[in-house]
Amino acid sequence: AVLLAFSACKHSNNNENAPKIGDYSVSSNWLHVPSSATQAVDVFYVYPTVISSEAEYCELDDTEMRTEAQKLYEAYNGIFANCNFYAPYYHQLSLNAFVKETTAQGTEALIERIPLRDCKAAFEYFLKNYNNNRPIIFASHSQGTMILKQLLLWIRAEHPEVLNRMIAAYMIGYAINQDYLTKVNLPFATGRTDTGVIICYNTEAPDAAPSPFTMRLYENCLAINPINWQRDETYASTEESLGTRLRPEDTDGKNYENKPHFADAQVNLTRGTVVTNAPVSSGTIWPKGCLHHYDFDMFYYDLKQNVEDRIAAYKK
Repeated sequence: AVLLAFSACKHSNNNENAPKIGDYSVSSNWLHVPSSATQAVDVFYVYPTVISSEAEYCELDDTEMRTEAQKLYEAYNGIFANCNFYAPYYHQLSLNAFVKETTAQGTEALIERIPLRDCKAAFEYFLKNYNNNRPIIFASHSQGTMILKQLLLWIRAEHPEVLNRMIAAYMIGYAINQDYLTKVNLPFATGRTDTGVIICYNTEAPDAAPSPFTMRLYENCLAINPINWQRDETYASTEESLGTRLRPEDTDGKNYENKPHFADAQVNLTRGTVVTNAPVSSGTIWPKGCLHHYDFDMFYYDLKQNVEDRIAAYKK
């Protein structure tokens, strides 16, 4: 099984200026907005990289990017079934842009120059037109987490009151370290029900070896075990897992296979990752042992329960 299907896209290249910021009063520029906000909590989701091309970034209206992002919505919106789900389309950096840019600082500059501007505009529109002061959960993966890291810093500066009603930020698949926590002035989760916290982990197999790619993803990363919700190396067995939900390659996001008690998990404190013995393959585009593309699938039902647990704790 492979999580992300990468496609080519309509694009602009390095010689052109950054694209025009998306207009989020246009409903078609949203991956998803609920027809009616019937739940007490909102989730604001930023999807991961879904395109690979020679381009630096994808245009906002690119059909293939939108198709692949829609598959991720279909795959993961169920984790947040008790929330009103909001997710904007954005000018996404291509996988090629990440490969060419070899430093974290350079990558962050690209994020700030292109996708972050869209996500700021989308969040502003969300606050003014959709949120109505409801509690918020943030969720993201991979490139989405790179964007959300900067978005939360901007929210801290421009809309600090929002963080007072943040239930949690599931910022998965990219490094969250102590330096960042200090900047954003938010704590890392310490258990399964604390609120106002950041949650992060990156999934690896036991045979994972450091590579330039994964070191950029995980540098000085903090992690929490998404089965037992502990920060130390306490092992969580497959019997403790609430279940995995795997998507076959090239599906529409609606086809999946439920695998109860499939994954175990243990935090590797040295590497700041979560190690699982689940029998899955890294896939062709990832370094050996890197299970980046399974971060949500592997612990799907544990995450779903945890969202419910943190909402309940927040309401109390």
